[in-house]
Amino acid sequence: MEDKVKIKVTIAGRTYPLKVTADEEEHVRKAVDFIDERIKLIEKKYAIKDIQDVQALILLELASELNYLKEKQEIDARVLEEKINHLLQI
Repeated sequence: MEDKVKIKVTIAGRTYPLKVTADEEEHVRKAVDFIDERIKLIEKKYAIKDIQDVQALILLELASELNYLKEKQEIDARVLEEKINHLLQI
C-alpha cells in the first residue's frame, strides 16, 4: 500500500486538504489548474459571478465530455472486435 501525502488545494478561493498518493499528487494539481482555468474562462465568457453557477457549468461540460468519450470508446471497441472476428475467420 502506497503512503499518502497531505496536500492542500485551492479551488474558487476555497482550500481543501486532501490525502493522496505521491503518484496522484501531480494529477490532482493538474486537475486544480484545469478547473481554475475553466472558472476564469466561464466567468469571462458568460459574465457570471455566482461561483455556484460557474461550477455547475463546468460540471455540465465535463459530464458531457465524459459521456461522449465513453460512447466513442464503446463504438471503437465494437469496431475493433468486429475486425478481430473478421480476421479470425479468414
